[in-house]
Amino acid sequence: MKILMTSVVDLKKSQHNRPHQFARYLSEDHEVTILSINDWWKGRQDDLEGYSSGFDDLFEGIEILYLTEKKVNPVLQELFSAKRVKEVLKRDFDVHLNYNTLMSGYFVSKRIKTVYDLADDLGAMIRASPQIPGLLRPFGGVIGNFMMDVNIKRSERVTVTTDVLMRSYNIPGARCEVIPNGVDTTLFRDRNDTKEELGLGGFVIGYVGVLREWVDLKPVFLALKDLDPEITMLVVGKEGTFEENVNLAKRCGVQARVVFTGMVPYMEVPKYISAMDICLIPFARGAISENSLPLKLFEYMACEKPVIATELAGVKGVAGDGVMYANDAKGYENRISELYGNDELRRDIGRAGRRLVESGYDWRRIVKRMEGVLVETAAM
Repeated sequence: MKILMTSVVDLKKSQHNRPHQFARYLSEDHEVTILSINDWWKGRQDDLEGYSSGFDDLFEGIEILYLTEKKVNPVLQELFSAKRVKEVLKRDFDVHLNYNTLMSGYFVSKRIKTVYDLADDLGAMIRASPQIPGLLRPFGGVIGNFMMDVNIKRSERVTVTTDVLMRSYNIPGARCEVIPNGVDTTLFRDRNDTKEELGLGGFVIGYVGVLREWVDLKPVFLALKDLDPEITMLVVGKEGTFEENVNLAKRCGVQARVVFTGMVPYMEVPKYISAMDICLIPFARGAISENSLPLKLFEYMACEKPVIATELAGVKGVAGDGVMYANDAKGYENRISELYGNDELRRDIGRAGRRLVESGYDWRRIVKRMEGVLVETAAM
């Protein structure tokens, strides 16, 4: 098949995510073209070429087109995407996979049979976006929700990461399929003790991922202050409020016990997770997090690490009691203390997590399910 994917994520300038995996595995048997926003604003934040090292084969196997080469706000790129979409649709495509876009995907769906992949609460993300002036965010959120509804109605099929997201937007079950996030279980595995290699020591708790507005490290920092001095924290990632979190660690009095690595190459992330004794998903409560299913959950579990997370519906739906939950500083302190003093419990939880992801959350198997939806849609 010839597949056109419209994407709100700029694959070349974003941390590895769901659309990267779609492109990677679908391109093995199909011709994949991606039309995405040009996220130049994000690209200037760090060495994204270094982050993507090791993925040259992915970018060689697909064609990536931008809505514009100009340094225009991504929201404006979407709003004025009709002309660019018309140019791209001079080519023939069998099916369209719309990854989280609002306008560009809508314009394509008027011409090509479409699967709308909804991975996030887009209205909530617009209301929190630092790329939109504060006064315009509420209005943008309303428009975002409206366009989500329009795209859902226009698409032949809709896929979502969680049934929570399906219920939130009242998507008819007959047209909707839950296709969760996953993990590359070959890349993400326990690399044994990598602390010495990374210059770390003692007992390490850690977080891997973006530092966007839905990530809340403050309760963890406050908990760390009252925990055993041997316990330190590793924060891997930079996109978003990096400096703000460095300053927050200082204000909480734990800067000497927190190591901020900044962005590291994606292929090296398993090495950093392997250095952690406990992995964390400390999200602020809100529409963005409540409707999410973080990839890091599967990456942590694939590396056989116990996880402490904010009590989110998506996480509970997948992991249940296989994850510990904490919603405030005291909760994190208690959970970390419980795991700190019990090596056997950490091992048992970690092994159970690995079994879970191997049983149904490997990306290759998940993308096969998406491929089936696309084939059915193209044949409608």
